[in-house]
Amino acid sequence: MTGRRTARQPGKVRQPFLRVRAILAGGLVLGVGSGLTLAAWNDSEFASGTFTASSFQIESSINSGGTWLAHPAAGSAAILAFNPAGMSPTSVNYAPIWVRTTAGSLSGSLALQGATATGNASLAAALDYRVVRYSSGTCDSSQFTAGASYIVGSSASKVPLTTSGAATAVAASLASPTQLCFEITMKASADNALQGTNVNVTWEIKGTSDS
Repeated sequence: MTGRRTARQPGKVRQPFLRVRAILAGGLVLGVGSGLTLAAWNDSEFASGTFTASSFQIESSINSGGTWLAHPAAGSAAILAFNPAGMSPTSVNYAPIWVRTTAGSLSGSLALQGATATGNASLAAALDYRVVRYSSGTCDSSQFTAGASYIVGSSASKVPLTTSGAATAVAASLASPTQLCFEITMKASADNALQGTNVNVTWEIKGTSDS
């Protein structure tokens, strides 16, 4: 009888150990899952920029050291100081103009556009012209040499008033004004009927910024 009560039964002995091992295994699984839910550290940097548009503006003067003004439309054009005595066949007339950029402006280029005329169209057709860029001296025949910087025409030829000119540079922000000399000539073949007539001629000097 006693031997029967103290005898060990294999199935009952192993069962408690199996429960413990199952619980431990469950604990390990939960531990792994808890580790995956941790958030990573993070930080940020921000950058910004402010942008301002540049400007390009030109103005002109018809006198050396004179008043500088903007003349942005044909109706407010600068009046070139040609000799008011009048034109006759083969006569020549001269007038200067200085062009520069305004304070803070970019540099650029200037392109003389062909003239428009109001008044006697036949008189306008009887006039030819040339334009040079020069740096010193008086705006007169001495500027129109073979080595001059011609914007319109050449040392050998004069062209109709409607002819546009080559581009020339203009410096930034008030520096080194671009100085131009206009030469106007009445053709030797001008009709006698043109006496006493008049025509108003307007050129546009078109400026374009470098950037």
